[in-house]
Amino acid sequence: MTSILVRAGLSLALLSPAALLAATPAQPAPAAKPVAAAKKNWLATTSRTAEGAIVVGNPAAKVKLVEYLSLTCPHCADLSTQSMPALQRDYIAKGLVSFEVRHAVRDGYDFAASLLLRCEPPTRYLESLEALFATQGDWMEKALTAKDIPGFDGKSGDEKMAAVAKAAGFDSFFAKRGVTPKAYAACMADTRAKEQLGRMAGNAWQRDQIPGTPLVLINGQRQEAVHSWADLEPLIKGALK
Repeated sequence: MTSILVRAGLSLALLSPAALLAATPAQPAPAAKPVAAAKKNWLATTSRTAEGAIVVGNPAAKVKLVEYLSLTCPHCADLSTQSMPALQRDYIAKGLVSFEVRHAVRDGYDFAASLLLRCEPPTRYLESLEALFATQGDWMEKALTAKDIPGFDGKSGDEKMAAVAKAAGFDSFFAKRGVTPKAYAACMADTRAKEQLGRMAGNAWQRDQIPGTPLVLINGQRQEAVHSWADLEPLIKGALK
């Protein structure tokens, strides 16, 4: 990382000749203290696991927090609303906690929302995740109207997903976050992204046998019945000791 160098001392041009003659021999200037390197923005530090889960925060954080979640799960929305501001400000931003999200997709509405969310730049991931949870009731109600579209039942799986996303207002939602119509269409047509999301969901429910969402892991250990920040923060603090 580039550091800023500080140079100490006075220019001789700023002193008069008389002052120079009268001056005692100059002592070596004390070594300048280096300016601290810019603080790492851990909230903008992201990576993906081999299975495609997005991880936000310090890779060397003492606490590795994992959440299995569903975007159509009301309990997940409650946990996000309560937890995310403090979790980001007090723990992720300070490099103490890294946060990995595993999408345990439950239905087609969840799949469409998760697919589009994961196509965004990872640095906007948590912000958009919060926004989707904050408006969950609104976009879910709209998404349900897609089944009333004439000929909906006869559409292909991809056509149904596109109709659901359109009905939910995801095109407008993500456009406000900088996703162009071209990028939106490319995401909806991304076969590899769909397959990866499908595998992640399958691993959550079948391989990992999660009992439901949300499910939290702290340093690999399952934490049962975590549904609020009051439940979660003491566990994080305990793991930091």
